[in-house]
Amino acid sequence: MDVDGITRENLVHRRVESLRPAKPWQPDIFLVQGETKPVVVKDYRPRGFLYRFFVGLPSTWNEARIYRKLAGIPGIPRCHGKLDRYALAIEYIEGRNASKFKAGDLPHQFFHRLKRIVDAVHGRNIVLCDLRNKKNIMVSKNGEPYLIDLCTAFERGGRWNLVRNGLYKIFYQDDYLGLAKLRRQLAPELLTPAEADQLDRGLFMQKEAVAVRNFCVRWLKQLVSRK
Repeated sequence: MDVDGITRENLVHRRVESLRPAKPWQPDIFLVQGETKPVVVKDYRPRGFLYRFFVGLPSTWNEARIYRKLAGIPGIPRCHGKLDRYALAIEYIEGRNASKFKAGDLPHQFFHRLKRIVDAVHGRNIVLCDLRNKKNIMVSKNGEPYLIDLCTAFERGGRWNLVRNGLYKIFYQDDYLGLAKLRRQLAPELLTPAEADQLDRGLFMQKEAVAVRNFCVRWLKQLVSRK
Protein backbone atom coordinates (compact mmCIF):
# COMPACT_ATOMS: atom_id res chain seq x y z
CA MET A 1 0.00 0.00 0.00
CA ASP A 2 1.15 3.56 -0.77
CA VAL A 3 0.84 6.06 2.12
CA ASP A 4 1.76 9.58 0.95
CA GLY A 5 4.42 8.09 -1.31
CA ILE A 6 5.71 5.71 1.37
CA THR A 7 5.81 2.02 0.48
CA ARG A 8 7.49 -1.04 1.94
CA GLU A 9 10.01 -0.87 -0.90
CA ASN A 10 11.16 2.72 -0.21
CA LEU A 11 10.66 2.69 3.56
CA VAL A 12 14.37 2.52 4.40
CA HIS A 13 15.25 5.40 2.07
CA ARG A 14 12.55 7.67 3.50
CA ARG A 15 13.41 6.93 7.11
CA VAL A 16 14.34 10.09 9.05
CA GLU A 17 14.98 8.97 12.64
CA SER A 18 14.15 6.27 15.16
CA LEU A 19 11.57 7.33 17.74
CA ARG A 20 12.21 4.37 20.02
CA PRO A 21 15.26 2.10 20.36
CA ALA A 22 14.49 -1.27 18.81
CA LYS A 23 14.02 -4.26 21.12
CA PRO A 24 13.42 -7.93 20.21
CA TRP A 25 9.91 -7.87 21.75
CA GLN A 26 8.76 -4.52 20.35
CA PRO A 27 8.13 -3.13 16.87
CA ASP A 28 10.41 -0.53 15.34
CA ILE A 29 8.90 2.95 15.56
CA PHE A 30 10.42 5.62 13.37
CA LEU A 31 9.72 8.86 11.57
CA VAL A 32 9.40 8.65 7.80
CA GLN A 33 9.22 11.52 5.34
CA GLY A 34 6.24 11.26 3.00
CA GLU A 35 5.61 13.29 -0.13
CA THR A 36 3.76 16.00 1.80
CA LYS A 37 4.31 15.33 5.51
CA PRO A 38 6.26 13.25 8.03
CA VAL A 39 4.57 10.04 9.17
CA VAL A 40 5.18 7.69 12.09
CA VAL A 41 5.59 4.05 11.06
CA LYS A 42 5.24 1.16 13.51
CA ASP A 43 6.88 -1.86 11.90
CA TYR A 44 6.94 -5.46 13.18
CA ARG A 45 8.57 -6.96 10.11
CA PRO A 46 12.20 -6.80 11.38
CA ARG A 47 11.31 -9.05 14.33
CA GLY A 48 11.67 -12.84 14.34
CA PHE A 49 9.06 -15.04 12.67
CA LEU A 50 7.21 -16.15 15.83
CA TYR A 51 6.84 -12.64 17.17
CA ARG A 52 6.10 -11.16 13.76
CA PHE A 53 3.38 -13.69 12.98
CA PHE A 54 1.72 -14.26 16.36
CA VAL A 55 2.07 -10.73 17.77
CA GLY A 56 2.87 -8.34 14.95
CA LEU A 57 0.17 -9.43 12.54
CA PRO A 58 -2.79 -9.37 15.01
CA SER A 59 -1.46 -6.21 16.74
CA THR A 60 -1.26 -4.31 13.47
CA TRP A 61 -4.74 -5.46 12.50
CA ASN A 62 -6.20 -4.56 15.90
CA GLU A 63 -4.57 -1.15 16.16
CA ALA A 64 -5.66 -0.17 12.64
CA ARG A 65 -9.19 -1.25 13.54
CA ILE A 66 -9.18 0.75 16.78
CA TYR A 67 -7.96 3.86 14.96
CA ARG A 68 -10.77 3.48 12.42
CA LYS A 69 -13.37 3.25 15.19
CA LEU A 70 -11.96 6.33 16.93
CA ALA A 71 -11.56 8.39 13.76
CA GLY A 72 -12.66 11.99 14.14
CA ILE A 73 -12.10 12.28 17.89
CA PRO A 74 -9.89 15.31 18.65
CA GLY A 75 -6.74 14.09 20.38
CA ILE A 76 -6.58 10.78 18.50
CA PRO A 77 -3.95 10.84 15.71
CA ARG A 78 -5.14 9.95 12.25
CA CYS A 79 -4.24 6.48 11.00
CA HIS A 80 -3.09 6.63 7.38
CA GLY A 81 -3.40 2.88 6.95
CA LYS A 82 -1.21 -0.21 6.72
CA LEU A 83 1.83 -0.38 4.47
CA ASP A 84 1.41 -4.15 4.63
CA ARG A 85 0.21 -6.61 7.25
CA TYR A 86 3.15 -5.82 9.57
CA ALA A 87 3.46 -2.01 9.34
CA LEU A 88 1.09 0.79 10.31
CA ALA A 89 1.41 4.47 9.32
CA ILE A 90 0.12 7.05 11.80
CA GLU A 91 -0.07 10.84 11.88
CA TYR A 92 3.03 12.43 13.39
CA ILE A 93 2.32 14.62 16.42
CA GLU A 94 5.19 17.01 17.03
CA GLY A 95 5.76 17.42 20.75
CA ARG A 96 6.84 15.50 23.85
CA ASN A 97 5.24 12.75 25.87
CA ALA A 98 3.95 13.48 29.37
CA SER A 99 6.90 11.75 31.06
CA LYS A 100 9.05 14.73 30.03
CA PHE A 101 7.05 17.19 32.18
CA LYS A 102 7.22 18.08 35.87
CA ALA A 103 4.51 19.17 38.30
CA GLY A 104 3.23 22.60 37.37
CA ASP A 105 4.45 22.50 33.76
CA LEU A 106 1.02 21.91 32.24
CA PRO A 107 -2.07 24.13 32.69
CA HIS A 108 -5.20 22.76 34.33
CA GLN A 109 -7.06 23.02 31.02
CA PHE A 110 -4.76 20.35 29.56
CA PHE A 111 -6.08 17.75 32.03
CA HIS A 112 -9.70 18.74 31.39
CA ARG A 113 -9.22 18.33 27.64
CA LEU A 114 -7.47 15.00 28.16
CA LYS A 115 -10.42 13.67 30.14
CA ARG A 116 -12.80 14.72 27.35
CA ILE A 117 -10.74 12.65 24.90
CA VAL A 118 -10.98 9.59 27.15
CA ASP A 119 -14.73 10.19 27.60
CA ALA A 120 -15.13 10.25 23.80
CA VAL A 121 -13.12 7.04 23.42
CA HIS A 122 -15.31 5.31 26.02
CA GLY A 123 -18.35 6.69 24.21
CA ARG A 124 -17.39 4.44 21.29
CA ASN A 125 -17.11 1.38 23.58
CA ILE A 126 -13.30 1.31 23.50
CA VAL A 127 -10.94 1.10 26.48
CA LEU A 128 -7.28 2.14 26.24
CA CYS A 129 -5.79 -0.11 28.96
CA ASP A 130 -2.41 1.63 29.27
CA LEU A 131 -3.02 5.21 30.40
CA ARG A 132 -0.87 4.68 33.49
CA ASN A 133 2.09 4.86 31.12
CA LYS A 134 2.77 8.58 30.66
CA LYS A 135 4.65 7.87 27.44
CA ASN A 136 1.29 7.11 25.79
CA ILE A 137 0.10 10.68 26.39
CA MET A 138 1.55 13.26 24.03
CA VAL A 139 1.68 17.01 24.52
CA SER A 140 1.77 18.70 21.12
CA LYS A 141 3.89 21.77 20.47
CA ASN A 142 0.66 23.77 20.88
CA GLY A 143 0.00 22.19 24.28
CA GLU A 144 -2.83 19.92 23.13
CA PRO A 145 -3.20 16.36 24.52
CA TYR A 146 -3.03 13.33 22.24
CA LEU A 147 -3.29 9.61 22.97
CA ILE A 148 -0.85 7.36 21.13
CA ASP A 149 0.08 3.67 20.96
CA LEU A 150 -3.36 2.06 20.89
CA CYS A 151 -2.17 -1.51 20.40
CA THR A 152 -3.54 -2.64 23.80
CA ALA A 153 -6.93 -0.96 23.35
CA PHE A 154 -9.97 -3.18 22.78
CA GLU A 155 -13.69 -2.95 22.21
CA ARG A 156 -16.47 -4.08 24.52
CA GLY A 157 -17.75 -7.53 23.63
CA GLY A 158 -21.21 -8.75 22.76
CA ARG A 159 -23.96 -9.31 25.29
CA TRP A 160 -22.86 -12.83 26.25
CA ASN A 161 -19.10 -12.28 26.13
CA LEU A 162 -18.75 -12.25 29.92
CA VAL A 163 -14.96 -12.53 30.10
CA ARG A 164 -14.28 -9.73 27.63
CA ASN A 165 -16.91 -7.49 29.20
CA GLY A 166 -15.54 -8.16 32.67
CA LEU A 167 -12.09 -7.04 31.52
CA TYR A 168 -13.68 -4.08 29.77
CA LYS A 169 -15.23 -2.88 33.04
CA ILE A 170 -11.90 -3.17 34.87
CA PHE A 171 -9.93 -1.26 32.26
CA TYR A 172 -12.74 1.30 31.80
CA GLN A 173 -12.15 2.34 35.40
CA ASP A 174 -8.40 1.90 35.07
CA ASP A 175 -8.32 4.45 32.24
CA TYR A 176 -9.68 7.07 34.64
CA LEU A 177 -7.27 5.98 37.35
CA GLY A 178 -4.51 6.52 34.79
CA LEU A 179 -5.71 10.11 34.46
CA ALA A 180 -5.84 10.43 38.24
CA LYS A 181 -2.28 9.12 38.49
CA LEU A 182 -1.16 11.72 35.94
CA ARG A 183 -2.83 14.50 37.93
CA ARG A 184 -1.23 13.25 41.14
CA GLN A 185 2.20 13.55 39.51
CA LEU A 186 1.79 16.71 37.42
CA ALA A 187 -1.14 18.63 38.95
CA PRO A 188 -1.80 17.25 42.48
CA GLU A 189 -4.08 20.17 43.29
CA LEU A 190 -6.62 18.72 40.82
CA LEU A 191 -6.74 15.30 42.48
CA THR A 192 -9.87 14.75 44.59
CA PRO A 193 -9.75 12.83 47.90
CA ALA A 194 -11.93 10.11 46.35
CA GLU A 195 -9.51 9.69 43.43
CA ALA A 196 -6.52 9.57 45.78
CA ASP A 197 -8.23 6.90 47.86
CA GLN A 198 -9.13 4.88 44.76
CA LEU A 199 -5.55 5.09 43.50
CA ASP A 200 -4.28 3.78 46.82
CA ARG A 201 -6.85 0.97 47.07
CA GLY A 202 -6.91 -0.07 43.41
CA LEU A 203 -9.85 -1.69 41.63
CA PHE A 204 -11.61 -4.97 42.19
CA MET A 205 -9.69 -7.68 40.29
CA GLN A 206 -7.38 -5.01 38.88
CA LYS A 207 -4.23 -6.55 40.32
CA GLU A 208 -5.19 -9.93 38.94
CA ALA A 209 -5.92 -8.56 35.47
CA VAL A 210 -2.68 -6.57 35.38
CA ALA A 211 -0.73 -9.57 36.71
CA VAL A 212 -2.02 -11.74 33.85
CA ARG A 213 -1.10 -9.05 31.33
CA ASN A 214 2.39 -8.62 32.82
CA PHE A 215 2.93 -12.40 32.88
CA CYS A 216 2.10 -12.60 29.18
CA VAL A 217 4.49 -9.73 28.43
CA ARG A 218 7.33 -11.36 30.42
CA TRP A 219 6.70 -14.72 28.73
CA LEU A 220 6.78 -13.05 25.33
CA LYS A 221 10.05 -11.26 26.11
CA GLN A 222 11.68 -14.48 27.25
CA LEU A 223 10.46 -16.40 24.19
CA VAL A 224 11.66 -13.75 21.76
CA SER A 225 14.98 -13.26 23.56
CA ARG A 226 15.72 -16.98 23.31
CA LYS A 227 15.03 -16.85 19.61
